[in-house]
Amino acid sequence: MRLILVLIVLTAVPVFGQNHYIGLRSGVSLSNVISEDLFNDRDFRTGFIGGLTYEYKFENKFSISIDLVYAQKGFSEDAIFNDETGSIIDLTHSTNFNYDYLSIPIKGGFSIGNNFQGFLNLGILPSMLVNAKTITSSIGSYGALNQDIAEYVDKFDLGGLLEIGGSYKFKERFLLFSSLTYQQSFTSITNDNYFSDWSIKHNGMTLSVGLKYALTAGV
Repeated sequence: MRLILVLIVLTAVPVFGQNHYIGLRSGVSLSNVISEDLFNDRDFRTGFIGGLTYEYKFENKFSISIDLVYAQKGFSEDAIFNDETGSIIDLTHSTNFNYDYLSIPIKGGFSIGNNFQGFLNLGILPSMLVNAKTITSSIGSYGALNQDIAEYVDKFDLGGLLEIGGSYKFKERFLLFSSLTYQQSFTSITNDNYFSDWSIKHNGMTLSVGLKYALTAGV
């Protein structure tokens, strides 16, 4: 909580304005979960990530940043059916577990270079659940089943992240960037009402691009 308060203060105080960047970012995510002996046939979910970004750059190339993004996470689980002899008769049935979050990545890192820069960030990733559904594909004459499970899933998720990327500065105030981020949850989405005897933690990668604007020219 103290770190979050410090970052809020930094965004509110207009000192060293030339080192403040605001912008937008969006991209794709490839997510899954870590869970021992549960969902052994799971596969990745491809989703969307996008939102706002703020960065404060120090004179020594170090920086702190905070984003506000909508992030789609989850996975899919394939179901295998067998006949009376044990032979597989269907591999097409699957259930998608979709979890959507409002996330606030808080990062610190450093960059190298001038107009062209490379950067590396480490951070924490607090997230609040905004939507959760399971979508089960149709089986024979039975149609697809869409179930809202948001009331059962744990509402808060906390994770860590490692981000690496590059940027290009142009027209004095603009910064075009791209990054690859690995994310890993520390907390489980389970509770007494949702897979109470298990631990299910998000993990995955995101590839994003964005544009930042310097509040003062000549940075």
